[in-house]
Amino acid sequence: MKLPEEPGDFNPTAAGEYWINKRQIDHTENTIHSNRKDLDPFLMWCDEHDIDRVGDLTEWTIEQYEDYAHAREDWSPITIKNKLQTLKQFLRFLGEKGAFDGYLHPAVTVPDLDRSQEVNTEKWDKTDALPQIRFMRTSAKWYGTFQHAVTEVAWFTGRRVQAIAGLDLSDYTREPDEEDTADGPYLDFNHRADEGTGLKNKLDSEEPIEISPEVADVLDHYIARERNDKRDENGREPLFTTRQGRASIAKIRGAIYIATQPCIRIACPHGENAKKCEYRKRDHASKCPSSRSPHRIRTGSIQWQLDQGIDPEDVSDRVDASVDTIRRHYDVPDDREKMENRRRKYTGVLEDSIDDDEESTEHLQSEQDDDDNPDTSSATTQ
Repeated sequence: MKLPEEPGDFNPTAAGEYWINKRQIDHTENTIHSNRKDLDPFLMWCDEHDIDRVGDLTEWTIEQYEDYAHAREDWSPITIKNKLQTLKQFLRFLGEKGAFDGYLHPAVTVPDLDRSQEVNTEKWDKTDALPQIRFMRTSAKWYGTFQHAVTEVAWFTGRRVQAIAGLDLSDYTREPDEEDTADGPYLDFNHRADEGTGLKNKLDSEEPIEISPEVADVLDHYIARERNDKRDENGREPLFTTRQGRASIAKIRGAIYIATQPCIRIACPHGENAKKCEYRKRDHASKCPSSRSPHRIRTGSIQWQLDQGIDPEDVSDRVDASVDTIRRHYDVPDDREKMENRRRKYTGVLEDSIDDDEESTEHLQSEQDDDDNPDTSSATTQ
């Protein structure tokens, strides 16, 4: 990219690309994708308002864009917050390069949200996910396909799509040997940034994650009958492959969009003919109102794991997210689910306490009865 004479002469769109390219050095592909998605509306807004130089941006233009963001009915509070946070980072970068007379990023007001506004409610809910997974497990057409296998892994582990794309065949263990401390099948997630498959939190993201025998059965079927026996450009054997090599994040994302469409199992809820619907094609699957992205699967998986009574600390290790993030953004069961979780976790303990107290009371009562009975008392002292 040819740089302008002065940083303030940067066209906003070009400046955005320059910033994104700089961030690719030390940020994951998923972060870059999010940054680009969050910044694009601002760059388009600048183009629509004939702002050709970043040096022409002022506190007032930022105020106008904020009004535009808050007025959009299709943006939730958390979406607005994310987009303004990204804009603030972008303007800070430009300010450090001298694009403005001083700094402009303090003019961006990122909204403070309460917990109910920050939780991520857009997810592949278990009421949709579990019937879909059960269907694929019993379908001769879908069982063990690429779409089925990546969806099972995404749902059961709750891991990010780039982590799933980075798995090697050797990262899957069906039968642990005697020296392995595991007692069942698992997937071992590893950070290999120098070979193009880094994890979001780098070495902190590395973790072997247990999977059920049923998920392992799906992977075994996929490996035996569907997987292309290919290596990637680094000579590694990926778990998920295409005819060219390692399956890309885009390939996995497209497969998940297809696998989460309800019309593979039931009649289309939108009244379309599934055989003729263009959304059944991988390149258009994301446009289906009922399909879900890998991130929505991750969100639903985290909630599902929490709903099963798994401690947030254990879910944190499985899905590679901080406990604070899980509690703040995901742990939002309804009142009945909260009751059921408390029942599973505490009812037995409380009941044991009652039993213990009853035994203690009976023992004390027995001693009291002995004290009150002179015949028993004298017999004891003789």
